[in-house]
Parts: sequence; structure tokens; C-alpha cells
Amino acid sequence: MNDVNITFETNIKKNDYSNNTAAMAIQLIKSTCDAEIEKAKMVPLAEKKLLSVEEASELFGIGRNKIRELSDDDNCPFVLWIGAHRRIKREAFEEYIMKQYSV
Repeated sequence: MNDVNITFETNIKKNDYSNNTAAMAIQLIKSTCDAEIEKAKMVPLAEKKLLSVEEASELFGIGRNKIRELSDDDNCPFVLWIGAHRRIKREAFEEYIMKQYSV
């Protein structure tokens, strides 16, 4: 994100815009991106309903490859496919883990 901002700011300086339209657009983009980042940070990992493989790995202490292996089955009760993206249903995965002796 910073590289993009630097590029925008550099282009503005090179073109020497006399009005602030481009600068205002950059500020709007920055504030929108910052707001989205803060919004994503506001939901604690343990409260998310759907987790990425990386988030599930971090939350449950199980390796990413093992989670992918467990969720590859077509009848997996704790995986949700959103297009090509695999999401782990947190509550269903918790139940699955509690019933297992080993993974």
C-alpha cells in the first residue's frame, strides 16, 4: 500500500497539479484503506465465524498443511468453499477437533 501511495504522490509532484483534486483523491484512498484495515483488526480471531487456513492454523495450533489435508475431503463438515478459497467454519472445526484422538 505504501508503494502505491508513494507512486501517487510522486506523480502528483512530477505533474505539479495546481489544484488539490489529486491530493484529495489520494487522501480519500488512504483513509478508506486505513478504515478497512482497522475494521478487519476489530474482530478478534476467536470470534470470527469463518477462518482462512492460516487463521485456523494460528488459532488451533495445527499446521496449515494438516488443515488443508483434513479439509480436502468432499464431505468435510467444517470447510466452506467460496470459489477457489477455502474457509474453515470455526465452530464446526472446534467440534471436530474435540472428537478426535489425533490428527
